Amino acid sequence: MIGTYQQATAALYGRINYEVVNTDKMSPIDFKLDRMRRLLAELDDPHLKIPVVHVAGTKGKGTACALVAEFLKAGGYKVGLYTSPHMYRFEERFVVNGKQPSEADVVALTQTVLDAADRLQAEDASLAPTFFECINAMAWMHFCNQNVDLAVLEVGLGGRLDSTNLCKPLVTAITSISFDHTRILGSTLAAIAGEKAGIIKPGVPVICGVLNPEAQAVVHAKAEEAKAPLKQLERDVLVQTDAAWSLAHREQQVSLNCDGETWKLRLPFPGSVYADNAAIAVACVHELASRGFPVPNSTIAAAARDIVLPLRFEILDESPVLIADSAHNAASIRALIKAVREHLPSQPVTVMLAVSSDKDHAAICRELKGVERVIVTRYVGTARAVAPEQLAETAREHFGGQVLLAENPAAALEMARSMVGNGDVLLATGSLFFAAEIRKIVSESPACSVSQPA
Repeated sequence: MIGTYQQATAALYGRINYEVVNTDKMSPIDFKLDRMRRLLAELDDPHLKIPVVHVAGTKGKGTACALVAEFLKAGGYKVGLYTSPHMYRFEERFVVNGKQPSEADVVALTQTVLDAADRLQAEDASLAPTFFECINAMAWMHFCNQNVDLAVLEVGLGGRLDSTNLCKPLVTAITSISFDHTRILGSTLAAIAGEKAGIIKPGVPVICGVLNPEAQAVVHAKAEEAKAPLKQLERDVLVQTDAAWSLAHREQQVSLNCDGETWKLRLPFPGSVYADNAAIAVACVHELASRGFPVPNSTIAAAARDIVLPLRFEILDESPVLIADSAHNAASIRALIKAVREHLPSQPVTVMLAVSSDKDHAAICRELKGVERVIVTRYVGTARAVAPEQLAETAREHFGGQVLLAENPAAALEMARSMVGNGDVLLATGSLFFAAEIRKIVSESPACSVSQPA
């Protein structure tokens, strides 16, 4: 019997958890929908009772999901948002109108879901649900208990065999395709795109943000096969930057166009990648209007201006500027460094870097060329982090500049601050887990000095 929050977390973390092991030790056979389908059936199929926006993509899917949920919430709907991984507590993954479930809710949900899991495991050991599957089931139960109008789901890994892919979506979106989790998803962009496109359902509209021609062709072919109407970024969904982001004002102004309608948004984060993700989110909400969930354009504009996205170019301190960002593969690091260079062009940049051991460390380090120095470390929350000594060796080979080593995130931050002036930029990135640890250290420090933009 689970009676406390601590017992609930212990029971859940005792399940098989692929998030804390390296994906290079896994294979596609580890991912299948049978377990999840059976678990949800034991719970009276809560996933069939809620309309969904389902979003996949190598990068940008979490941002797009957060924006869709915020736009719908601003439109007066009760919205469940399911994302992964979490920063500090696993219940961050399933929120309703931005509110996490209470500890009492977590206890009750855990008991219900693990009772169902135990019944399946007693029947067949291979049906024992994983940590991710249990959390996904808890999210569905919570959304049903809270009587949400819609749910917005971020795919965990891939798409085709992800446990979120049993939903019944009103609209799907694929934000981007780049190399990540290649042992599971495939070693070519076409193969990865095929896995992501596995969320496309017959007749359900698709918003495609994929720009690589090889990957885009796969998504388009899948949509055509499923007779799913598709809107393509840069063809049907257009983005124009009207005013660039600056440190003083901290917003970029963009104009979006879809189906002859225009949205003028002020986005509180820089870079074309975020503008594209906002466009994908707006296109998703636009599709929902004809399916009974309209949101006025003015409401979307107001919500976009005020949204807060932790670890998305998040400025934690100003003297020197300290940015935490969850970029974790070569493509997202490239976009991050580009944004820093474009919007903080004259300021020397020191990167604090920690990376998961299943990532392409060399490719990530190559994207850092041109920054002042790199301080490598490891995050401490899970065992997935690559050893700092190994990462330092890779950085020295592929980055080419000054590489320093710190034992842990706190030591990395202390070292970085001791080496730079107030006009420099410190950038903590390479992993959501690491960026979250830096964020926590700074939030607990009385020395933090972030002012409101003008």
